[in-house]
Amino acid sequence: MPKAPRKRGASIEVSAAMGGGNAKIKKKIRDIERLLRKDTLGADIRLENERALKALRVELEEAQSRLKERKTAKKYHMVRFFEKKKALRKLKQATKEVKRLEEEGDKKAIKKARRVLKHAQIDTAYVLLFPKSQKYLSLYPNDHETNNEANLTAKAKKGIQETEEARRNRRKEMEKLIDEDQLPFTFEDVLAGKEVDTTLAPAATPLAEIDAAEDNADDEDDFFE
Repeated sequence: MPKAPRKRGASIEVSAAMGGGNAKIKKKIRDIERLLRKDTLGADIRLENERALKALRVELEEAQSRLKERKTAKKYHMVRFFEKKKALRKLKQATKEVKRLEEEGDKKAIKKARRVLKHAQIDTAYVLLFPKSQKYLSLYPNDHETNNEANLTAKAKKGIQETEEARRNRRKEMEKLIDEDQLPFTFEDVLAGKEVDTTLAPAATPLAEIDAAEDNADDEDDFFE
């Protein structure tokens, strides 16, 4: 038996809202919720709209996540830019130093230089793989806050300690990726200026509860002094 023609206006088209802005998605969600409150709605139409509502809510969550990521990335763009520049300079210097010492054959100096190179590699991975959706923790913070610790409140001191711990944990994650050869790029490609994949970054330590404000990166290099 052929199905009865669908009553005009009984179902809500959602394709126009999918992939659209938050406002369009929210409006469509309200429209469907209003429709579902009707007692006279047919079972098939109700089921169809319940499924559409579920899909729209997922789409809204993803859209809000994308918006948050764009805002966060924009907020920390400059500090990440300068820290990337600084980390790459350290990496380049350390790589050259290891090659030079390997040619000279000084085993003791080579061992020390390789530790410096590993440190520079961790810094580079930290900057490149830090999730753009999260508050960026400066890799090279200024010493202003720690030097004036006596003037800080207990809450501020706790925030600084939590930030430092999160930064250490993140660097440990990068070191593990390097040791296990799990980075989505090679340092050779990074030094060559090639575009590298940074989409496979592991989940970082949640930072929503960290209140300590991060200063902009200090571009003065003191690691190789």
